[in-house]
Amino acid sequence: MYLRQIFINYIVTTIIMDKCVYAGSFDPVTNGHLWMIEKGTKLFNEFVVAIGISPKKKYTFSLDDRLDMLKKSVRDFSNVQIASFENQFLVNYAKSIGADFILRGIRNEGDYEYERGMRHVNSDLNPQVTTAFLMPPREIAEVSSSLVKGLVGPEGWEDVVESCLPKNVYNKFLVKFKGLQAKWNDLYKRINAKGNPETAYTELLSLYGKNQRAYHNLVHIAHAIREFNDAKHLMNNPEAVETALWYHDAIYNTHAKDNEEKSAQLAAKRLSEASLTDSFAGNVNKLILATKHKEMPKEKDAQYVVDIDLAALGKPEKKFDEDDKDIKEEYGWVSEEQFKQGRSAMLKNFLKRPSIYLTDFFKEKYEAKARKNLERALEKYKA
Repeated sequence: MYLRQIFINYIVTTIIMDKCVYAGSFDPVTNGHLWMIEKGTKLFNEFVVAIGISPKKKYTFSLDDRLDMLKKSVRDFSNVQIASFENQFLVNYAKSIGADFILRGIRNEGDYEYERGMRHVNSDLNPQVTTAFLMPPREIAEVSSSLVKGLVGPEGWEDVVESCLPKNVYNKFLVKFKGLQAKWNDLYKRINAKGNPETAYTELLSLYGKNQRAYHNLVHIAHAIREFNDAKHLMNNPEAVETALWYHDAIYNTHAKDNEEKSAQLAAKRLSEASLTDSFAGNVNKLILATKHKEMPKEKDAQYVVDIDLAALGKPEKKFDEDDKDIKEEYGWVSEEQFKQGRSAMLKNFLKRPSIYLTDFFKEKYEAKARKNLERALEKYKA
């Protein structure tokens, strides 16, 4: 028994000191891939995630997009390197970068048969490179890039694919496949807007889809519309609230202090072009300006807009922390200390309020969780 334990310890120590490559097309990277990467970083000291490029294959996302999605998805893993290789056997690429291991995932019987054959081929090509296998848990066993892309199209597909993708990839998906367009078209019809709704929506996609937006992107709008739908029966003018939510972060520049004003101006211009009344446009303008969070509005619909914008503060811990990192990424141009000071000051201001949320609906839904999240974040920044 003693010798057996020494042998096991030797094997584990040897594995975590070696370099491994995990390759795929990652078109796009899914939560299944992310699970493999997370496990791989714990098994190997150096872990290379490489995009394999075949000249015969057509890809949905460009190589630059896939590299960007991977880099953002693995930002929490310090021992991961992102790379790509073209028209080369994986085993030869592994050897060229000094990797003694290849990591592969097996989801089902079909994967097993294929990977077993490839393992023998790789061994024939280079017996010094060892193939290791991992089997993902049941809840993500069927998640693949092709499956997720195959879900696009039917009504509500946006909500279905969200659970399959890292947040930054989900945003790329919404932009690429014009997610939420049906919801926008429906709003356009309900407010009796004139003209082509796709023209305005394409503009919104280009604004919310900018690469520097890690938090204030189309995912934020998707969540805002979801929160709106849960509470719209309580509002005086739900169509104005919904329109304001679509436009409230349309203009976003972390160097500027007038983003809400510019977003309101853009909304006013587009609503005027769509022949909406001055009264409706003015209402939307006031609702957008309320998201500056400088003062607590007294008008009910403005309170709902503010609460929906802050609903993310009441997310589960893991998602709240991810949002926090996304906001920090948007302020990458400031120092670590400056970000901590600015972020801490803002969180403290929310905690000083009698309640973070202004409406009974959102107080009941998120108040307790939001306070815990903010207090925990402040302790983290102090540390």
